Amino acid sequence: MSARNSVRYVMGKMPPKQHRRMARLARKGLNPVVKQQLKQLQTPWVHWITHPGAAAYNAAIRVTAKPLLTSRPGALPTFVGTGLDENVATRLLKQRANLAGITAPQAEDIFGSRSRTADLVWRTAHPGGAPAPGSWEPIAGHTPAIKDQLVGGTKGARTSEHNTRDHAREHAINTTVADVASPNRFGDIAVMSSLATIKHMASPSTELNLAKADMAAMPTPRYAALTGTGDLRQPHHFDSLVAHVQEERERKKWEVGAVMHGDDRLSPLVPPVIRSYLGTHGNDPHKAMESFRRDVHGWQMFAPPVNTSVSSDTRNLDGKSLHQMATKTQQTGRRQRALSDARILPPVAPGNSRG
Repeated sequence: MSARNSVRYVMGKMPPKQHRRMARLARKGLNPVVKQQLKQLQTPWVHWITHPGAAAYNAAIRVTAKPLLTSRPGALPTFVGTGLDENVATRLLKQRANLAGITAPQAEDIFGSRSRTADLVWRTAHPGGAPAPGSWEPIAGHTPAIKDQLVGGTKGARTSEHNTRDHAREHAINTTVADVASPNRFGDIAVMSSLATIKHMASPSTELNLAKADMAAMPTPRYAALTGTGDLRQPHHFDSLVAHVQEERERKKWEVGAVMHGDDRLSPLVPPVIRSYLGTHGNDPHKAMESFRRDVHGWQMFAPPVNTSVSSDTRNLDGKSLHQMATKTQQTGRRQRALSDARILPPVAPGNSRG
């Protein structure tokens, strides 16, 4: 806990710890049209999954892509429509057997745990040696996050490593799906879907910045849905992309951290800096995150510690279920690294980040 946050904690009356819902946090700040459509798609699926029957689910699950990314005032549409990625794979959502006995609130959290496709950007593995510029993609993302053309749709999307990363996320989720010993297996699935998305589907700024020189050397332009028509070979456009991706990746950590902190079984898995700020702010992830932002960019004598690991430093999430990690933490007193601690945030939230 930072000295500044300690003062807040000691001098102020600690607010009660509020329970947080995964789906509601994930919807906050989306384009209002997308948010409303997601809620409309959710209703029939929740009814279907919570009522036994033999019929397959054939209704729509995915939202329609829109060029406006956020509810943030002053945000401008980007050049390509973007949608929401289901943190839990669509094929799992259509398998009633895996979710038998789920309640409506639990179903809402699993269905609504999603990510804006524009935010899912990663640095790809360097091929080694001195590869010719343009012979590989230094950064890529979920369609249509990174593109080589200023066109709508999926044309020109650069998606290297997507399948590998998506499968790693699904494998982690499936480990938690299979753990019938958990007292809240369906809640664990929603939480793990967010944890695995953070780990596998977006790189932290420290890792993305390693691709900056390689991007600058590309022989042809690259563009990002988050930053519009700016050529990512130009340093200021690349920096803007990194800031946007970092903002959302960290926001996810604060949000899922709040869900875990509100559950006595999972709370010990929350890393210390995030946990301290959540405690000071009544488990409100957005107030806690903004307080951390002010502190980390304020007087450095009282700045909180910041995670500076180059890449994700969480554990292998498919080795143990979320409940098994919580149990081992309780038994040993040593926190299993399901979630890493807070990283640096941009001084202010970027323009196309969630509202």
